[in-house]
Formats: sequence, C-alpha cells, structure tokens
Amino acid sequence: MFCKNCGKQIDDNAAICIYCGVATEKGTDREDEEKKINAFGITGFVIGLISLWLGIYFCIASIIGLVFSAIGMVKMKKCKLNGFAIAGLVLSIVSLVTWAIVWIVVGAAILAL
Repeated sequence: MFCKNCGKQIDDNAAICIYCGVATEKGTDREDEEKKINAFGITGFVIGLISLWLGIYFCIASIIGLVFSAIGMVKMKKCKLNGFAIAGLVLSIVSLVTWAIVWIVVGAAILAL
C-alpha cells in the first residue's frame, strides 16, 4: 500500500505512515469503529429509567425516553452498545403504560367526586 499523503510504500496493515505520520485508511476505520457508540440508545435508557419516577409529570419523561430509544434502535447497525436502546425502549413503554393507567385512575377518581 502507498501513503495517500507522501506516496511512499508502507506496510498494508499500517495504521499510520511511518514516513509522514498521516493516518492511513485502515487507521481511520479503526478509530471510527471505536468512537461509534449508540448515544441515543444510552440516553433513551437513562431517561426511561428516570421516567419510572418522573411519570407523575404527565408521562413526558416516558415519551422522551421512548423517542430517544426508538432513534437508538434505528441506529443499531452503525453503533455499539445497542442493548441500552432495547432496554430503554422497554423501560419507557412500561413507564408510559404504568403512569397512563395511574393518571386514568386518578382522573376517574377526581371526576367521581
């Protein structure tokens, strides 16, 4: 393989050129793979976990966690740490259903008075 910067021949498995220090295509691929994590999935998981307690605020946290987890699910093929997106989706759905039932019961109790 030849360096794309200086044009000198380098080892095919080299991550950087030993002559000019520029990263090769293989080196940039490895860096990109290491940096890509599923941030939306992790965010959805954290918000889904928090929404178990914050559902009292009209299920807003549950809906936000659901949205972030759904975006994380879409990005699963390109990222690592995808289990957080699945867990966030489950937590958000459970929280949304639980708090929706609580609000329906509370609303019915208020109307019955």
